[in-house]
Amino acid sequence: MITSESFASLREEWASLHSETRQATPFAHPAWHEVWLRQFGSKAAPVFLSVRVEEKLVGVVPLAMERDGARILGHAEICDYAGLLVADGAEAAVARGALEWLTEDLSSRLEAWGVRADQPLAAAFREAADPMGWQFSETPEAVSPQLALPSDFERYLSGLSKHTRHELRRKLRNLSAAGTVTFEGATDGRAVASEMDRFLHLMRASHPDKVAFLTPQMEAFLRDLAATFADLGLLRLSSLKLDGVNIAMTLAFESADTTFLYNSGYDPAYGHLAAGLIAKVFALRDSIERGMAVFDFLRGDESYKRDLGGLPVGLVTLTLRQR
Repeated sequence: MITSESFASLREEWASLHSETRQATPFAHPAWHEVWLRQFGSKAAPVFLSVRVEEKLVGVVPLAMERDGARILGHAEICDYAGLLVADGAEAAVARGALEWLTEDLSSRLEAWGVRADQPLAAAFREAADPMGWQFSETPEAVSPQLALPSDFERYLSGLSKHTRHELRRKLRNLSAAGTVTFEGATDGRAVASEMDRFLHLMRASHPDKVAFLTPQMEAFLRDLAATFADLGLLRLSSLKLDGVNIAMTLAFESADTTFLYNSGYDPAYGHLAAGLIAKVFALRDSIERGMAVFDFLRGDESYKRDLGGLPVGLVTLTLRQR
């Protein structure tokens, strides 16, 4: 059964499904859409489709309704994956349900961006399209490198190329020789809020592109997002410190057994110590030590992601049009 529901009526059940779905990303959590709409959604026309099998919620499809059809709610600039939430094994039901609702709504187009090419949802839309009178196309969009984490950090290092392993060990030694090194993670709302000024400062300091990215609206979004997800226990804001000085930070979401590295920043005064890269290595090590299974570097093909062992996962845009 496919229906359109208000966000408020669906939120609790949606959050419960998210907690039960192993491969759910933070971008599919109702809180993500809540924050996005609060900060960017003043002109959006959102619709939240619920898909149920025998009255049990198995999928949520958040849509932005536009003049020529619908697209998945959000934007790839800040939402690395599409915000659809689908229970394992329910991909066919969700694809058919979404197309059924759009047909009845007289919407002639659906754009589903940020869909992982290696997961069943893309195939489910492809298989559902033709029998339901829709044309299907799939366009490569981006890559999102991921790393399956081993049981300990030394095993992780041994899996890297000889050159990368040598360079990382050298950089780690250089940092240790420069002073006392600590890596601390803030996870509760109050602690995260108190560290956000420093994090945003380091983001701006680390690259000119991040200065342009951090508009007042984007900064408000990041602060809102961090506070919201920290209160849910799904965010970790970590600090790499040298002799007590915070020289680099990483902001990551956590869902089930996966760490999602969302953004980072470092103090250029410590660039000679590779502070930005080493903060990411410490985040990796911390994830391993806490028993996480996957480290997702998220959207983008930056070379450091490959160097640190990330393997590319393709993201595609699915475009469906009624015939």
